[in-house]
Amino acid sequence: MNGFSGAILGLGLFFLGLQLTGQNMRALAGGGFRTLAGRATGNPFSAGLCGIVAGALMQSATAVTFILVSMLGSGIVRSEGARMVLVWCNVGLTALAFIAAFSIHPFVALLVGFAGIAMGAVRKRPWNAIAGAVLGVGIILFGLEQLGEGLAPLKNEGWFRSGLEFAMASPLQGFLTGIAAAAILQSNTGATMVLITLVGSGGLSFPQAVPAIYGANLGAIALRAFLSRGMSGAALRLVRMEDLFCVFSGVVMMALLEIERTGVPLVQALVEHFVAGEAMRLATVFLLSNLIPAVLITPALPLCSSLLKRIWPTDPAEQPGRPRFLVPQALADPETALDLVRRELGRFFGMISISRSPEKSEDEDTNEPQALVQLGTAIEQFCARLAAEAELRHSQALRLQRLRAWLHTLRHISEAAGELSASLGGVTAGSAQSAEPLLGWVRDNVRCGAEATSTLSPEKIHDFHERSKTKTEEVRKMRADYEAVCLKAVGREAMKMSVVLDNFDILAWLIHRLSKLQMRAVVLPTGSRSSAVS
Repeated sequence: MNGFSGAILGLGLFFLGLQLTGQNMRALAGGGFRTLAGRATGNPFSAGLCGIVAGALMQSATAVTFILVSMLGSGIVRSEGARMVLVWCNVGLTALAFIAAFSIHPFVALLVGFAGIAMGAVRKRPWNAIAGAVLGVGIILFGLEQLGEGLAPLKNEGWFRSGLEFAMASPLQGFLTGIAAAAILQSNTGATMVLITLVGSGGLSFPQAVPAIYGANLGAIALRAFLSRGMSGAALRLVRMEDLFCVFSGVVMMALLEIERTGVPLVQALVEHFVAGEAMRLATVFLLSNLIPAVLITPALPLCSSLLKRIWPTDPAEQPGRPRFLVPQALADPETALDLVRRELGRFFGMISISRSPEKSEDEDTNEPQALVQLGTAIEQFCARLAAEAELRHSQALRLQRLRAWLHTLRHISEAAGELSASLGGVTAGSAQSAEPLLGWVRDNVRCGAEATSTLSPEKIHDFHERSKTKTEEVRKMRADYEAVCLKAVGREAMKMSVVLDNFDILAWLIHRLSKLQMRAVVLPTGSRSSAVS
């Protein structure tokens, strides 16, 4: 195998290892990160520590960013805590670069072999994911070995030397090269490890690689811009906070480098004095390129928030038919995605209303408002994508099935509410006024049911279930009073009033049916109430 083909093989294995590690790390950290972030973000110190842990585990600031976006939408974290987690996750993701800097090459083959056997033999979670993550790390290290071996003979080739010399001819060109490398690899950690390999093979010197590492932090901005299309408000500002940190990191570190070039000993001199070995020095520079900006920007986070809010203000006027909480990025974290579906269902329920509207024409199939039709379709499509694209655990699949059953019932409720509104439009104002107690009962249950659906609180669901019972004395009396008015009406008006009562009965039955479906989510088989499934 010649040097060029060996380098391509190593780069391919490196890409494969990055993907395998990222997928399994996110699978392992997903639920734990949700719990940790939910508890830690109330305190700045614990939020920063949570960010370091999340970055070390997930090895991707972009992945952490969009998980936090989903958690922000589901109400698990607040913007202030999410920003702190986001800034410090950049410090944590430098951990893998230190692993690559250690001289563990004799054990790489054993690591890949045993991890591969374990991944193939063990199917039970989380051990399969752990084996997959270890295998991914092993493949990364093996790929870097192959890349280094392939680059060793290439360093003497004229075209290769000329290319590197052009790319690193000045600190600014090295900085731009780092941006390009991280954009191609979609990982600043990956770009740093490739730079460590290039220095180890003799293709680059330590001073040449430093500005490229500074630039690597900016490489994922284009990817995040693509992934955040369609976002607005707080979610978009959180994505832009990560971009702002990366730009701030690049500016600060390049400014320090320019000062150091005048003869003032700073980062590079400090690392060269205290750290032995060029690979470990580059890993330390990578750490400092994230740690120093994190320390500097942390006290200024409220100011950053104000700046971002001025550039990307609060959410524009809401379009009722568009989802407020559902974002495609949430599909990567099924647990959070399920929370977002639940909150969107609560919003759907709260949008259902009863008002007098003209009777349905013969050409119309339904009186359901168009906004509710659009929103219901969007929720159903999101659930279908979640079922098809996400790797759901058994409990998550059951939860998704339950939420889809709620959605179907809600869509029937919406249609029944439209039918009731249309039938009210066919009676006189006096007859419609006599139905007001029945409509008040419906509105009260819609409000209560929307809160129960959004929060999945056992207390609220129990309250909704009790309120929605149709065989209570209160409902019997309301129906009897309305029936007495119907009996006084004559001819066509009496028939139309009877239709109003029939539509109310259908709607009331559907509302109570939904309350019973929700009770199954929070009530144990013995009948004792439990905490909500979430």
